[in-house]
Amino acid sequence: MEAQLEAGQEAIQQTTGLLTDMWKRLVDYFPTMIVALIVFLIGMLLAGCVNKIISRGMKKAQFNATAAGFGKSLIRILLYTFLIIICLSILGVPMASIVAVVGAAGLAVGLALQNSLSNLAGGFIILFAKPFQRGDYIETAGESGFVESVTILYTQLITRDNRSIYLPNSIVSSGAVQNLSQNGTLRISVPVSVSYQTDLKNAKDTLLETVKSLSISRKEPEPSVAVTELGTHGITLTVYYWVGKNDSFIAPSKLLEAVKYAFDEAGIEIPYPQIDVHTKS
Repeated sequence: MEAQLEAGQEAIQQTTGLLTDMWKRLVDYFPTMIVALIVFLIGMLLAGCVNKIISRGMKKAQFNATAAGFGKSLIRILLYTFLIIICLSILGVPMASIVAVVGAAGLAVGLALQNSLSNLAGGFIILFAKPFQRGDYIETAGESGFVESVTILYTQLITRDNRSIYLPNSIVSSGAVQNLSQNGTLRISVPVSVSYQTDLKNAKDTLLETVKSLSISRKEPEPSVAVTELGTHGITLTVYYWVGKNDSFIAPSKLLEAVKYAFDEAGIEIPYPQIDVHTKS
């Protein structure tokens, strides 16, 4: 019984000594932790200021909006990484250990995040190749929309119904990209059907006059009308005309509405499916 009591007292003394030693070390280390925390907070503020200065510099230098967004994302990550390394050094972590850990972590992360690294490389390709810029309307990877931003990993598109689509940079940079607004104007093609009994020349002239009367239709290149199909129920005439990139979405509906009024006035028939029934007497 006495032996057990002595063993218990000895264990209590060892535990108390260990806790006391840990508390003493914590108290001794506390000022260093406070300094590291202060440096971290100041570093966050400075990083924010540097980002703002760089953003203003890019704006004054008239950097491409896409390149500016990508550059700011990359600089932010580099600044935060540098700040963390400084804080670890203040806490007494040897620089050699930091370098070794960063190297090992970089290798592990590189193996685990191969897709992310390919997205990063894709971001650089987009940045330097410049297939589009912010505000352009593009079609790529089966999606379409206005380019909102290009970050280090993703390209953000805003669709016509205001949805956000995030496409990995690797897919965008390695696939086909149709930039529908890069040249400022787009050619619109709108098919219109007329019956076989219609005077073809009169129908084509009416369509040309109608499309030329639209305010959104460009005079150069000139609009044109061509027969594109002899269908089951009628003749298809396709109207080709040029509009500004901002008018491309409303252009077909504007023309079709004007064509309906023009055809009604000219007495031109728009065909619809019919069935001829023959009876034997």
